[in-house]
Amino acid sequence: MTEATREELLISLLADMLAGDRHVAVGAASPIPGAAALLAKAEKTAAGGGRMQVTIIHSRRHNPFTSGARELFDVAGRGGIDSFFLGGVQIDGQANINLVGVGDYPQLKKRFPGSFGSGLMYY
Repeated sequence: MTEATREELLISLLADMLAGDRHVAVGAASPIPGAAALLAKAEKTAAGGGRMQVTIIHSRRHNPFTSGARELFDVAGRGGIDSFFLGGVQIDGQANINLVGVGDYPQLKKRFPGSFGSGLMYY
């Protein structure tokens, strides 16, 4: 029997945590959460537990929206997303997000709204 890698364990644990969700959305460049969401969807379908929608930003196959992330943010604003994963590069060790700015972090001269609406999705 082959031992699972750390990545496979994370995927399995996250999939278990997502089991009750109806809609999971995954941000750009987040392969482990994306794989976990797809595994949770497959397990839910196989068990006859209902439907789960998985939206992966920038995916041609797993993104039903035709107008980019704007539609995803609209769904989120209406409460239609149960779980959302930001890319790890957008979060620091103290769980601060929207790290895009000019100057030396953390004393940025100017901080911008962030990538892909992470501030909106955070709430």
